[in-house]
Amino acid sequence: MMKVTPQSFETMRKLIGGFWIVVPAYLLLSLIMPVFLILAGLLLVAHTLELPIAFLRLKGQNVKPTEVVSKTLLYGFTWWLPKSMEGRA
Repeated sequence: MMKVTPQSFETMRKLIGGFWIVVPAYLLLSLIMPVFLILAGLLLVAHTLELPIAFLRLKGQNVKPTEVVSKTLLYGFTWWLPKSMEGRA
């Protein structure tokens, strides 16, 4: 099993930060294939349902609520889970 460290979480966060181009590309594809728009809607609902968990996990981390909401809606648990484990190693 791979050992998880704060550095590996930071590396993952930087990698995911580079995916900002995916959202506009996805929206462009949805104009061509409406099934992508349906999938995007399902992902938005799933990420919205993660918000209470994200707030609980990040309690005491001194993270702005707007950052939690925006990044959870954009990245989901791939953002808040590593962030919640910072400093615990």
